[in-house]
Amino acid sequence: MIAVGLEVGSHRIADERRQDALDAFYAMPPGLDEAPPGTVFQIESLGSAPVAGASSFRILYRTERPDGSAAVSGAMVFVPFADAPPGGRPVLAYAHGATGMGRGCAPSRRGDPIGDDVWFAQAIAAGFVVVATDYAGLGTAGPNLYLIGESESLDIVNSVRALDHVPGADPGRKWAVYGYSQGGHSALWTGELAATQMPERMLVGVAAAAPAADLSLIMANQWSSGVGWVVGAKVASAWPAAYPGLDFSQVISSEGHRWTADVADACLRDGLPVPPLLGLIASSVGVPYFDHNPLEDPQLAAAVEAQTPKPLPANLPLMIVQGTADSVIPPSSNANLQQTWCAAGSNLTMLWLGGVGHANAGKTAAPIVVSWLRERFDQPAPRPACADVPPALVSASLLGDLLNS
Repeated sequence: MIAVGLEVGSHRIADERRQDALDAFYAMPPGLDEAPPGTVFQIESLGSAPVAGASSFRILYRTERPDGSAAVSGAMVFVPFADAPPGGRPVLAYAHGATGMGRGCAPSRRGDPIGDDVWFAQAIAAGFVVVATDYAGLGTAGPNLYLIGESESLDIVNSVRALDHVPGADPGRKWAVYGYSQGGHSALWTGELAATQMPERMLVGVAAAAPAADLSLIMANQWSSGVGWVVGAKVASAWPAAYPGLDFSQVISSEGHRWTADVADACLRDGLPVPPLLGLIASSVGVPYFDHNPLEDPQLAAAVEAQTPKPLPANLPLMIVQGTADSVIPPSSNANLQQTWCAAGSNLTMLWLGGVGHANAGKTAAPIVVSWLRERFDQPAPRPACADVPPALVSASLLGDLLNS
């Protein structure tokens, strides 16, 4: 145990030193307010993120908040060695899942920036230039507007604009977006807002793996679980910046108040760090993050509904991939999405992965998603593939019970 503790402590000290060295790169640059969205202020080679067939870069670019104020975000960019085709490369924007809100949790600041996202090489082989935003306020000056759809979408579209300033990127005017978990929420919101936020380019396809989409049903299922600790702490830390009158104080337990900042800031890609682990243990012995279902508060319920993405239009192809063994994003939430969005006319291709849990959903789905999205640049829009009854559908009566529990 002493040896393990020393190893963990040594790793933490080394990471703090790495983050200190990176702070200058991610600092707020002069001229930010005057710069157009997508301006790249910093760029350097990212040797710690090798992708076969590509040059890897870390960038700092100009994005914006939903209120129109300027912000900066980091991102990773992967540019194929191969020459760009006439008209430019197809663009794939990637939105990552929740990593934690501490400065070192931003993917482009990590010691191992790619982690499980080894599918980037497949995207490069398919001819994509790939940009992967960190999101504003994650690794840069805050706040990080976690699960605020308009903010996530702005960070994504402005990362695509930033490719115009990356050497050799040669982006075309057509692009696609793929997101996992929180990033699935980001991708779905991007599908709704991109035509307004970036009308000069054409979004040809959206894909999401295990997306945090039906926020009300997710919260109704998870508020008293360990997931309630991990996600609840981030929401409680982020949402007051977007909703200044929102009051979480009456719905968070005393232990939740005590540990909110520690749990929210812990970097989840380090495995399961101590603060979230303590939250999981606390929930298992009857100490939830929330005192009661937050949806009982009308203001919180309205905010949750406002941040829930709506069905995408019929002219925008969409793929959603969901594992049936997911204990973080309840499969029933995306089963209900499948039925409601298809009924609303969305051009949805729904793919269910039997026995796949949340941690493996993104990397399991990615090879399928990359091929499907690449086809959207060259082939006619697919027919909707959502007629089958989903394997995890929750009944309307049970849904009502959950939302009112």
